[in-house]
Amino acid sequence: MEALGWVFVAVMALTLGVFAPFSIVPLLVERRLRRVGVDVVGICKRVGTSEDRHWTSFEFEVEPGKVVHYKTALSDRFWGTPGEPADLVYDPSSPWRRVRTKRQLSTRSEGWAVLWSGLLVEVVFLAGYVLYLNYE
Repeated sequence: MEALGWVFVAVMALTLGVFAPFSIVPLLVERRLRRVGVDVVGICKRVGTSEDRHWTSFEFEVEPGKVVHYKTALSDRFWGTPGEPADLVYDPSSPWRRVRTKRQLSTRSEGWAVLWSGLLVEVVFLAGYVLYLNYE
């Protein structure tokens, strides 16, 4: 395989590596929360904006005296109102990392858009690679 062929392969691998954490991982977390998640009522602490996207922070208790603080990933919307209760679902094996609001779980995940965008980029690069191979 010549140098340009390796470039196509490297770009495809890099693209997959960049898109996976923002698409596949969130989708797997949401799937796990639907299976083993524990419902809890938390309190919305703050909302904020960064890079024209929004985050929301929550505080909830997993057991008496053990309070967990959770901040959502950047999103197109706010997931709560400060000071108000919020229905949350957390993974008992990792309550500080895998948490979502019930509103988040009931809407279409942004991970799907990222996944389809990544697959489209992969198809374009694959088509370019096939054209390159046929041109040789």
